Amino acid sequence: MPDPITGEGFDAPSPEVAYMGAPEMLHEVAELTAIAERLQVEASTASIKGETYEPDEHQERLYLLRRAALSDRLSLAHPDVEDFLTDAVQLAHRLAEFDREHDTHVGPIGPTAIEWDPSHRPYVRQEYDHWGW
Repeated sequence: MPDPITGEGFDAPSPEVAYMGAPEMLHEVAELTAIAERLQVEASTASIKGETYEPDEHQERLYLLRRAALSDRLSLAHPDVEDFLTDAVQLAHRLAEFDREHDTHVGPIGPTAIEWDPSHRPYVRQEYDHWGW
């Protein structure tokens, strides 16, 4: 049976491979905060001007991808923290949902594949591994 924690049984990189070049988790938190603030400022500015806010699809996906990967990494590093597991599962699903809606996946196996039925966490690892730093 496929194991979403180790990645065993999935046609996706293991966590060790997918996150090999990932920044330290605290640095990633800072980067995600900066992206979120920038998106929020853009939305607020549009609102003040009375304009409809259309978020940059690329930036929105990048935020989702990096946030899902960070949650996955936190869950792997702290397996006893239930909130980390919950976040990892939910954010992985949100990324797959976003990619289905916008056809934005970059890895070889799309988000609708049966491969991800047991869990989207390995999907996050595939996408993170294929993300062009």
